[in-house]
Amino acid sequence: MNVLHPPFVHFVVALPVAAFFSQMTYLATRETGYSKAAFRIMAMTFLASLFALYTGMSDAQRILDGHHLLPAGLSLLATHKTLGIVTVILLLVTTIIKWLAVSRNSLPLEKVAVLFIVLTVLTVLYQGRQGGTLVYQHGGGIATKVIDKR
Repeated sequence: MNVLHPPFVHFVVALPVAAFFSQMTYLATRETGYSKAAFRIMAMTFLASLFALYTGMSDAQRILDGHHLLPAGLSLLATHKTLGIVTVILLLVTTIIKWLAVSRNSLPLEKVAVLFIVLTVLTVLYQGRQGGTLVYQHGGGIATKVIDKR
């Protein structure tokens, strides 16, 4: 079974970590280039998350239609979908806060942005763990003949 979701998800997991380091470097040096880089990284992450959400919903439907999921994984799939929507909203809010911080050159907003970036990193790591559990423990996206052997 060919799924499109995994390639996009890796960007959503990795980019906020890069934004965090860029943001922390800005707070340590006050060089605005790092702050702008963190904003751009978060904006790219938000765009990638839209693709991840779309492909995740599309792949989930194909997985459900083709019975490519062990029954125990159905509730986890629903939770993963809900958290995916929450993650996209969180990324939008974080990106807006970061944009405001950059455009207003506001140190207090920069500090709030750090908190939102950390929250984003923790959310996407948890979300990634759920996705891994869906695949490796519940057979999500694995061909039916492989699942039948389990």
